[in-house]
Amino acid sequence: MILVLLIVVKWNKDNYFFFFLNSLFTSVFYSKKFAEKRRIEISEVLLFIASLLSISFFIFIIIHGDNFEILTYLQILFLTTIILLSKYLIEKIIGDLFQVDQLIGKYVFYKQGVLSWLGLFFLFPIALIFYFNTIDNQILFQVIIGVLVLTYVIKLFAFVALYQKHILSYWFYFILYICTFEIAPYLILFKVVKIN
Repeated sequence: MILVLLIVVKWNKDNYFFFFLNSLFTSVFYSKKFAEKRRIEISEVLLFIASLLSISFFIFIIIHGDNFEILTYLQILFLTTIILLSKYLIEKIIGDLFQVDQLIGKYVFYKQGVLSWLGLFFLFPIALIFYFNTIDNQILFQVIIGVLVLTYVIKLFAFVALYQKHILSYWFYFILYICTFEIAPYLILFKVVKIN
């Protein structure tokens, strides 16, 4: 299903797909999207759905290995979808509340694009390799998650460096935003997973 969604996006919008494919390495994709009037396109929705499926598949492989159970996968998919969508909606509401919705909108789109790219082109291939080769190495999983987190953080700092003059005028709100929506949810989620 993930591959079908990627094929549909590539078939429907070939240039968009290749710009997105290179978006982790160049800023052309985001510059073009930020320059045009922001509206959610069907290609973005399909890539987001595909990334949700691939992130959930990777989490499933970490938890259950190669013993695929559709009910467990759907539970992980549902939880991942709820977490990411609620985080997105709350961030958009906060942006409107503090009247920084244009900057927050760019930041949320950028962050979601990076997460989708990592889910589709980093986690999904690795999950397939682990699924078909039944690799059960916790150190390797930790290295992969470390690379994922490091790449994500570097890309977020790249956004901050690019828009630092806009962010500095709202530095208090930005620090509050980072602590509330970027650090705290993952610490809580890590604590819950560690307890379970």
